[in-house]
Amino acid sequence: MPKKKDYYEVLGVDNDCSQADIKGAYRKLARKFHPDVNPGDMTASHSFKEVKEAYDILKNPLTRDKYDQYGHAGLEPGFQSANNGFVITDSDAEPVVSDDVFKTAGMDDIYNVSNMGVGAGTATPEPGADLRYDLEISFEDAAFGLDTEVDIPVFRECDMCFGVGAQPGTTPRACQVCRGTGEISISEQTPEGTKIKRSTCNTCLGRGVFIDYPCSKCRGSGQIQASERILVKIPPGVDNGSCIRVHGKGAPGRKGGAPGDLYVVVHVGEHDIFERHGNQILCETLIDFVQAVFGAEIQVPTLEGPAKMRIPPGTQTGTIFRLRNKGLIDPQSGQRGDQHVKVTIVTPTRLNERQKKFLMKYAMAAEG
Repeated sequence: MPKKKDYYEVLGVDNDCSQADIKGAYRKLARKFHPDVNPGDMTASHSFKEVKEAYDILKNPLTRDKYDQYGHAGLEPGFQSANNGFVITDSDAEPVVSDDVFKTAGMDDIYNVSNMGVGAGTATPEPGADLRYDLEISFEDAAFGLDTEVDIPVFRECDMCFGVGAQPGTTPRACQVCRGTGEISISEQTPEGTKIKRSTCNTCLGRGVFIDYPCSKCRGSGQIQASERILVKIPPGVDNGSCIRVHGKGAPGRKGGAPGDLYVVVHVGEHDIFERHGNQILCETLIDFVQAVFGAEIQVPTLEGPAKMRIPPGTQTGTIFRLRNKGLIDPQSGQRGDQHVKVTIVTPTRLNERQKKFLMKYAMAAEG
């Protein structure tokens, strides 16, 4: 098996460079070697795979640190460091939800985002909790939209105790303090007179009953957890961090309350070539000196595939051209943005003697 290249060498950066340097080097090389820019070029395709592999490792601080310490061997499955045999893997990192209003709901990628409520012994309907699901999609899926299925937790009536919560053959007993209501009344003296406040019963914690022998299947909750697969429609042009509401697919309500909603938070991956600015996209393409001087018709990548673009004679490096209606759809207005193509002139580095003499003659004529 051929020896793998050093990842820093592949990207052309130093091993003490910043994450921004790594990202910048990757974007530059990805534009140069991407298959859409070099159709049918197997050498460029191989180089692109090497660049992508290096970036995937170095962009993640965890895998980069492991590579810095142990090299390629540290990335092999089952690799153990000398730290008492502790296996360092990406799965050791716990996901963090930055928004404090989100609370776990007991299933991967699902977060409870509202209070479950108290006072189960009262007759007042209680709405179900809202749920959050984090969905990762590609840049292309965000551009064109997609229909995808996700698994969410659902709670159904226990089929052993039929929602009572007590072991079959036993019966819950009513709380003697609140008499089964789950609430107690407290009198308060105010300047305006006596006021009655209702609060949750501290004895039964709002349930209204005591279960001496909980159901062995639902552990006294009266509900069992399962999962439900639902269809989520991602609209074209959705942006990173967008929140899509699916009505009625949250946790079930209590005492006849309406179910909560499901909020799907979309995380859009980066593209190898395109940068997004609202519904506009930007990419860079390379042209040679001759194409810049005399003009040319070149192929540039778009979201729908390669497209032809005319380079006028005398084009300067850094010039930006616009391809109308090749950008992203604005989900609000339905308008499609444009694609902007920045051209960079590649300076020739390997010239034969004949070519050097020709350019020298040109330079002397230009000066004269």
